[in-house]
Amino acid sequence: MKHPPQPQAFRPAVNRVGDVMAHTRRYAFKGVGRLARDAGISPAALSRIINGEINPSALMVSRLANALERELGLRIDPRDLVAEEGRFLRRFACDLCGCRGCLPESAIDEYGETRKAFVGIKPGRWVTSRYPRGYEITETGGNHAD
Repeated sequence: MKHPPQPQAFRPAVNRVGDVMAHTRRYAFKGVGRLARDAGISPAALSRIINGEINPSALMVSRLANALERELGLRIDPRDLVAEEGRFLRRFACDLCGCRGCLPESAIDEYGETRKAFVGIKPGRWVTSRYPRGYEITETGGNHAD
């Protein structure tokens, strides 16, 4: 009996490591080098993870979660840092970080105006700074924030 091979249908990994870093004192400024050192990974790899250029291994995400847990004093499930299609266990970044509600720096442009992607987003009710409403695959195969 032959079975067709299962296609590997991994969906895009979405991360919010940078968003969690911004919620800390230690990693909010010059945080890549500090977090990389604390997690035992290279700064270059961390930078590529934050910018969505690579999908980190489970071990790397676990190390990042451990370092961020120590800084925030909260339990962080690695699936709340990196998730397929951005399907995080805790939907909003502020809930993950124990924040009462904020907007990321990227929500406001250099003129003090709210960027288009954040119009209508309330403080504390954003998923990631890249996809404030969450990540979604369209029927045509592209992606956009829903």
